[in-house]
Amino acid sequence: MDKVRDQGLVLALGGGGARGLAHIGVIEVLVREKIPVRAIVGTSIGAEIGAFFAAGTPIKEIRELACRMDWISTMRLFTPDFSELGVSTDKGIREYLTPYMADKKIENLPTPFAAIATDLSTGAQVVIRKGNLLDAVRASISYPGLLTPFQKDGRTLIDGGMVNPVPFDSARTLFGGPVLAVQVHPKVEMHAAHREKEALEWDKRLKELLVDVWPNMPQHLSEWFQGFKRKHHFPLHKESNLGVSSVMNQSQLIVQDTIMRLRLRILPPDLLLKPDISEIGSLEFYRAEDAIIAGKVAAEAQLETILQLHSTFI
Repeated sequence: MDKVRDQGLVLALGGGGARGLAHIGVIEVLVREKIPVRAIVGTSIGAEIGAFFAAGTPIKEIRELACRMDWISTMRLFTPDFSELGVSTDKGIREYLTPYMADKKIENLPTPFAAIATDLSTGAQVVIRKGNLLDAVRASISYPGLLTPFQKDGRTLIDGGMVNPVPFDSARTLFGGPVLAVQVHPKVEMHAAHREKEALEWDKRLKELLVDVWPNMPQHLSEWFQGFKRKHHFPLHKESNLGVSSVMNQSQLIVQDTIMRLRLRILPPDLLLKPDISEIGSLEFYRAEDAIIAGKVAAEAQLETILQLHSTFI
């Protein structure tokens, strides 16, 4: 176990795409209540938000940056170039993160930090504790099929959520307690009405993408995207109701749920927050305000427990 620099909570921030902006709301409450964070371990979007904060970016600035994103600017982050290993490489992501992370090394951050990734060859969890901060985040957010895998130290790395959706056990192993974990992936059972609403929203945004953002996309790729649109009308056993995205999303939720239940039995956090982000889609970064509020509400609902955790370990 590493020696940490100051007293405070150890945060374990989970993966969940745009839903992970709820982490900002949780951190806002901690900052407001003057509860120090002494270390952060993050998976995927949790690694990204955690990296911003660990690097010393004020939480107000992180919020403003998140809330500036609309649908079009969000999708520009993932402009497709259809390499052999993913829909998008990291050009847009790097341009977005470079001003905040490109010149920073993890070992020099004011708050100790670790990012979780997955070794594509072995399936092993990879804990990134040193080196370039942007590279660590890029590895941790490499969602299979969307972003190409990241090469680091001779390994091919993909999204950390494949092996550890909410890295509370790694946080405790690295930094001790108390561990405050935040889960931002939804339950496997999502409300059917929301899935239908989400499908309609996806159709609308898809048309905007093809007309406004990627108007010169070749016809065969345009047709592929049309086929990729989400069909979330349940029950799932009706094959005609399934689309590529619904199968991928539901499969990932099943895997994450299974991993979470197993890890909770072995080395649970001191407190696990579950913001209500069920109605926010994984790519709906333009709904930052909704996600942040959800995180804030979840933290405030458990504020007494959080304060007790902090005071117990002082």
